[in-house]
Amino acid sequence: MRFSIITPTFNMGPWIAETIESVLAQEGEFEIEYILADGGSTDNTVQIFNEYKARLERGDIPVRCKGITMQSFSEKDKGTFDAINKGFARATGSLYTWCDADNTYVPGAFAGLTKVVQTFPEIEWLKGYSSVMTEEGHIMHTRQTPLYRQDWLASGIYGRDSYYVNAETVFWSAALWKSCGPIPTEFRCAGEQWLWMRTAKKTPLWAVNLHIAHYRKRKGQLSASGGCKAEQKRMRPPRDLSAWAARAFFSPQSRLYPKGEKFFLWLYPKLFMPTKQEYIDFADGVPVKKTARSFIIGDTPTYKEVAEA
Repeated sequence: MRFSIITPTFNMGPWIAETIESVLAQEGEFEIEYILADGGSTDNTVQIFNEYKARLERGDIPVRCKGITMQSFSEKDKGTFDAINKGFARATGSLYTWCDADNTYVPGAFAGLTKVVQTFPEIEWLKGYSSVMTEEGHIMHTRQTPLYRQDWLASGIYGRDSYYVNAETVFWSAALWKSCGPIPTEFRCAGEQWLWMRTAKKTPLWAVNLHIAHYRKRKGQLSASGGCKAEQKRMRPPRDLSAWAARAFFSPQSRLYPKGEKFFLWLYPKLFMPTKQEYIDFADGVPVKKTARSFIIGDTPTYKEVAEA
């Protein structure tokens, strides 16, 4: 099994080394194909990547998996999703994702995902959970593992009227990308939601109770701009009753978190999900399918537990 990891960049020199090291440190029975898709950086982003590539090829960096290859290209593009599309056009792996150059992977993430895909080969689209860190790299809190309704994914409710599908934790098969991608380059910051809406019409998104990545929250991110909301509005259908209901539920839920969480966990299945929803957990390191009747898997670390660790 081979992971194809695309990192789109433009002048990301201050953070790219941490991202690279988190990829190269992954350990397990898999291969990694790591591609830097640079938009013509004028700083040392590409130089840093190529220095790690040279060290890897000299044997100066230990390889803890079955093999790692690194390649880069740097050319003017139309934005992040144009770079991602170009990267995947070069990819040869079986499981795809992209990792922004200010985020990092958690040790053991790829090994856990490999076990899931090998145990359940029918799964083509899966995601774990992430933690949030400051611009300086200090962990702020760890998100709980969310569950996703297929109809809400397909209609674009997640990310606009409910919680996000965080791209740093999402992986999908090469075949799925070939049938759903590439992402339209007109989108500057909400292209992933376009991809999720399209992919949801093909196959279920499986939530995995596995810590995948650290998301860096910093100044100047496109995801925090008002333009993203405008893009989301343009790509998805007008709000229907389900979207308004989700908004009415998750708006107070997010504001009252964590004090009111038990109430919202109790209320959610009564309003939205009378049947159980499957997800992937681990029992003694072995992936197993379980069911839940709310919008999160309840035993992931909370902010307090991470702060005290």
